[in-house]
Amino acid sequence: MSVKIRLKKIGKKHKPIYHIVVADSRSPRDGKFIEKLGTYNPHTDPPSTVLKIQNSVYWLMKGAQPTDTVKSIFSKNGVLLEKHLLEGVRKGGLTKEEHKIKFHTWYKKKYKS
Repeated sequence: MSVKIRLKKIGKKHKPIYHIVVADSRSPRDGKFIEKLGTYNPHTDPPSTVLKIQNSVYWLMKGAQPTDTVKSIFSKNGVLLEKHLLEGVRKGGLTKEEHKIKFHTWYKKKYKS
């Protein structure tokens, strides 16, 4: 069974809001899913995203494949950076402290307001 991280459409007609979900690749777009990771609202300026970062990283480390749109959302919110740093820790290139420092410096630079 291949697992995908993708968008599930909810909301009104012409005003969709999306749930970011983990689902079996064979299930329909708005069908059954395994876990809800967050929400994405493209109608705000800038588009608002609420994510469970740790759960998202967990599924990426397990091999779940994000769609292109979800990959972009993850990249903007630091999920892919977190996964990359954790891979470095797992392989022995970084320590846990270095991982935390690098992620927090990126987070402060991105959201310093």
